[in-house]
Amino acid sequence: MTIGITGPSGAGKGAVSQMFCAHGFLHIDTDLISRDVAAEVLPKLAKQFGKDILFSDGTLNRAALAKKAFSSQENTAALNALMHGAIMNRVKEITEDEKRRGNDRFVIDGAALFEARGNEMCDYVIAVLCDENIRLERVITRDGITKEQAKQRFSRQLSDDFFKEHSDFVVYNNTLSDTKKQVNKILNTIYGGTK
Repeated sequence: MTIGITGPSGAGKGAVSQMFCAHGFLHIDTDLISRDVAAEVLPKLAKQFGKDILFSDGTLNRAALAKKAFSSQENTAALNALMHGAIMNRVKEITEDEKRRGNDRFVIDGAALFEARGNEMCDYVIAVLCDENIRLERVITRDGITKEQAKQRFSRQLSDDFFKEHSDFVVYNNTLSDTKKQVNKILNTIYGGTK
């Protein structure tokens, strides 16, 4: 069983993923994978976005890359083109290795699951949504960016309506206790054989 967990920045995909982990699912975090992949494709990233996305020691300055990548639709598309295929290949490697070890329950946690076509690897896709003000607060605190930068990032992502239309389930992650109830209901639906 592979469940894709997606949704916009700051919606709380990681928290929902951890709720599935409590039920025996292995969490595959594409954001963590992207850090490894970015190191591998660093020369291509520097060529595309300029050497000022690098620290003086030659490592990636993620904040500088994000600022450039989210500055226009074209730049976001260029970053996605460089990263998505490599990230999904790594996800496939992880799931295949884990299956050989006897693990067969996975949650693939990724904001760009649809853009990277990772949804095609999933039995079910769950969209995690949340009030925009809560998302703004979370992203500003987590990433140390301004409200304007956060809103610019949001504008480059898929809409809530898209996530609702293309996902099997939607979780509204505004309060932890309510989110847990929604996750338990989804698990009962999936394992009860109905959808």
